[in-house]
Amino acid sequence: MGKEERMSLNGRVALVTGAARGIGFAIAARLARDGHNVALVDLNPDVEQAAKALQEAGHQARALCVDIADEAAVQTLPARLGEWWSELAILVNNAGISPKHDGKKHEVADMSLDEWRKVIDVNLTGTFMITKVCLPALTSRGWGRIVMVTSQAARTRTPVPGAHYQATKAGMTGLARALAGEVARFGVTVNCVAPGRVESEMTQAVGSEVNAQLASAIPVGRLGRPDEVAASVAFFVSDDASYSTGAVIDTNGGNFMP
Repeated sequence: MGKEERMSLNGRVALVTGAARGIGFAIAARLARDGHNVALVDLNPDVEQAAKALQEAGHQARALCVDIADEAAVQTLPARLGEWWSELAILVNNAGISPKHDGKKHEVADMSLDEWRKVIDVNLTGTFMITKVCLPALTSRGWGRIVMVTSQAARTRTPVPGAHYQATKAGMTGLARALAGEVARFGVTVNCVAPGRVESEMTQAVGSEVNAQLASAIPVGRLGRPDEVAASVAFFVSDDASYSTGAVIDTNGGNFMP
């Protein structure tokens, strides 16, 4: 692909869920710096300030306060994005929750059905609904990228997140592989980025002592940074990843080596 054709991809719209802060915001910021118009989606009203920060940095960004677990709300996305919807080329499914109780997970024996369903509804069903509503726009242009931000917890047993979180992240990986086979003929790739322990509000919930212990067991000797996850996402949405689909990048400092 020539330089002019590569440059023509810049300016297309990327939609990032869970983009108000942490990994999601880092992804949105990286894609904005790479030249894409970015739609930041999050239930947290702070998403408005996140988009404003990108705008003030000279980027094209819009905020959409949406509960991705609400089917009716998800169905409003095309109308709310307006003319941007026809330019949608990239979807990054990053939104997710991992409930803790006094900094600890509930084990399966102690987990309520309501808590299980809430995590499934947001992390897995929400991802499915967002993806489904975006598919017509992505498949109509002959070029598209879908990235699932899963987790090391989808790849191996991990001690901190609960079974519901691990099940949803493994489910997202399965969804990505099935979908990759379905949409490849439309020029759309579907891949996963599986972060390990990364500095974020979610990981802070267990406390600094636990995080320090976990970091000491990682070969690189520290937690990851959100921008490092964003770099892996940026590769999968680039032209250089055109022959990668149904794949996983483990961004975990060597903590899991399949």
